[in-house]
Amino acid sequence: MEEIFRDLGFSEREIKVYLALLELGATTVGPIAAKTRLQHSKVYQTLEKLIDKGLVSFIIKSKTKYFQAQDPKQILNILKEKEKRFSEILPKLKEKQKYSKEKQIATVYEGYKAIKSMFDFILEELNNKSYYYVFAFKDDYLTSELASRFLRGIHMQLSEKKVDDRLIANISIKKEFERNYLDIKDMKYKFTNINLPLGLMIINDRVINWVWGERPTAIEIVSKQIAQQYKKFFLEIWKISKP
Repeated sequence: MEEIFRDLGFSEREIKVYLALLELGATTVGPIAAKTRLQHSKVYQTLEKLIDKGLVSFIIKSKTKYFQAQDPKQILNILKEKEKRFSEILPKLKEKQKYSKEKQIATVYEGYKAIKSMFDFILEELNNKSYYYVFAFKDDYLTSELASRFLRGIHMQLSEKKVDDRLIANISIKKEFERNYLDIKDMKYKFTNINLPLGLMIINDRVINWVWGERPTAIEIVSKQIAQQYKKFFLEIWKISKP
């Protein structure tokens, strides 16, 4: 639970104080400090920040402040408001990005979250006129259940979007491969004896080399010319590969 709060941008002290208030109800600083093991001054500072965020309120009884956590649903309201505000500037940001695309040569993504972010962006852009051609990596596919599940989710989304989704895998993983993808409609795959050291994806104007391993890493090259050459190579191997 605390990890989710961190992802939402809460500090460690904010998490401790807010969760403590949810359990304690309306209370003074003393019980909060005792429960969180924070100094009174730190609790006061943190409460002020939570009040500014609209997550804590207070009342005064006999000249003493009693603090209380707002309904947790308020966090959703805050996120919706942030999303709304960001949506207002999104067109301007995309316009700025348009000018830099020609300058971009390559991008390196390291770690699961970065890889997922890369795929989320790519999938959002794809449609039924797009293609997604892949030379599958072999060893990581066999040894990582997370990689297997993650890639299955990618191809399920490609099927929903009616993308031209083709994949060439090493013959040695045919059984595992078919078990993972047999039920995905519109996905096409073939097998070859060729051993590729890396996973390789050709997606419209992108070429992506990647490995899973202990820390997934991908190198994305955005270039229509390079992508066309790799696409041509892929289709040549596709012709001689076996179902």
